[in-house]
Amino acid sequence: MKNIFDTFPDSYIESSKRMIQTPSPIARSTFFYVQETGYLKLRESHRASRKNLDSYLIVLVLSGSGILMYENKTFTLTKGACFFIDCMTPYFHQSNSDDPWELIWVHFSGATTPEYYRFFSGLSSPVLMPGSFEELYQKFTSLLDVNKTSDLSSEIASSRLIMDILSILLQEIIKPKESPISHKRNLENVRNYLDEHYTEKFSLDELAEEFFISKYYLCREFKNLYGITLNHYVIAKRITLAKKLLRFSPYTLEEIALECGFYDASYFNKQFKKSEGISASDFRKKWIN
Repeated sequence: MKNIFDTFPDSYIESSKRMIQTPSPIARSTFFYVQETGYLKLRESHRASRKNLDSYLIVLVLSGSGILMYENKTFTLTKGACFFIDCMTPYFHQSNSDDPWELIWVHFSGATTPEYYRFFSGLSSPVLMPGSFEELYQKFTSLLDVNKTSDLSSEIASSRLIMDILSILLQEIIKPKESPISHKRNLENVRNYLDEHYTEKFSLDELAEEFFISKYYLCREFKNLYGITLNHYVIAKRITLAKKLLRFSPYTLEEIALECGFYDASYFNKQFKKSEGISASDFRKKWIN
């Protein structure tokens, strides 16, 4: 029986391998978990076509070339390419007959995987050329290694490695586009200014005038460089200060609102609850010594 599952056709190089796993109840409810992970190297063209598969797939192309068809689009894949897809959506991939590929992959799932995928797909096409190729490759090979066994220890290690792989991919897609050094320095100056003056009242127009830049450029490029809107950056700074004051000062909520730059206690309460999920007064009660 072992040979039926663990060997490949003659079109595959002998070193090809795969591990199929059945997650434990705790892994299925709590962790990222492996459904299948593997490595293949081909002697000739290979194709795969699936749909309605309750799984997510990440593939790293180690050598060779081919195509991926997904969401009615065709993507060319070459060495160094990576794709991340939701396998409920029909997909098809095939290696080039003149340049058969070498792949390493993982089919996986987990309770929070749909949220990770929605974030990824909202910012990126399914295919990218990650600059962190070698780091990704090391994570995949480690994933293959730990799945030689099936126990709680390997499930925990697999969850951590899948999390690492997802984190690397998300870091890749939020990397700011290259911009002139002078522009980057200007935005760094803006952030430094905000770090010092975030409790003060100012408008976007005043900030743009202070640094001699368009407010539209400022909003766009600040988010591009730091991955957060300028407004959310300021509010997060104010909320962080508010949490410190709620825990370690005797100030009233009205005084804390003013100290943090909200200038309106009801707006402060609204923003605090939106950020933390509870009111400022409840936060204070839960954290008080």
